[in-house]
Amino acid sequence: MKNKATLALSLLASLVLTACGGGGGGSSSATPSSSSASSPTTASAPAAASAPTPASTPAVKGESLPNLSSPQPGSTAATGNGLTGIWSASSSLNKTTAFIDPQNDISYLSTMATIAMSEFFGVLTPTTSTWTLASGGQFQTLSYYTASAGTGSFTANSAFSGSYVANGNTVNLSWTYDPANALAVSQSTVAGTWTENQTSLTISSSGAVSGTMSNCPVTGTLMLTTAGSSQNLYTLNVTTGTGSSCQIPNATLSGNAAIVFLPITNSSLYARSILYVIHTASNSGVAYGQVTLAQ
Repeated sequence: MKNKATLALSLLASLVLTACGGGGGGSSSATPSSSSASSPTTASAPAAASAPTPASTPAVKGESLPNLSSPQPGSTAATGNGLTGIWSASSSLNKTTAFIDPQNDISYLSTMATIAMSEFFGVLTPTTSTWTLASGGQFQTLSYYTASAGTGSFTANSAFSGSYVANGNTVNLSWTYDPANALAVSQSTVAGTWTENQTSLTISSSGAVSGTMSNCPVTGTLMLTTAGSSQNLYTLNVTTGTGSSCQIPNATLSGNAAIVFLPITNSSLYARSILYVIHTASNSGVAYGQVTLAQ
């Protein structure tokens, strides 16, 4: 059974050019041919039909969510500082997933259903329970806006909140510590071919990346952010090709990525996906996506 067809709300991947603000196939159907029927002869009584053998239901391939109350040894939840890791919030069709790495770089992606609404990249200055935004900016409607006045608080391994101002608007943040932080990983955990919406990334056990993003050829690396650890946080670096299929040709994009979990419809199980949000150093382009392991 291919779980990909039954995953709930897998994000559509994109690689887009941004600007400073202040960025199917056809189908066919078969029609049975007609033939002239001869007059039926007198039918004999049919033999008693045996009951059909019930079709077996394919086993769903998935797993339970990692448990923050008993995190896997070596995971971010077990060994992190309480701020580093994956944070998330969801309401109805809205979803935000944020990453904070050991260098206090922060990034997040906000979506509605399968559509990205905004992306953010910045640097935090944290204390034991509060944070301020040292620098940052938000991508929205293909434009980039510098962020300011960022401040808030956090409770280790529990809650993150605060706000910042971008494009004249105050953006409020309220996230919880994601169960994916309880997952222990290795570099080879992400090995395989991961796909979604004209994006296909093949990752070797050593972290080499090749494939396409929105049909644009890319090469690069997906490496554990903390080398040799089991913490579920990776750094994705890719360089785009120069062909006509690339909206952002010959560009390097970098940022955070991690394994996050997608619910499998009509099941209590989840499937792994890699969610990433990356950008160019000049903020001229941004890429995001949520790719699942090809079956």
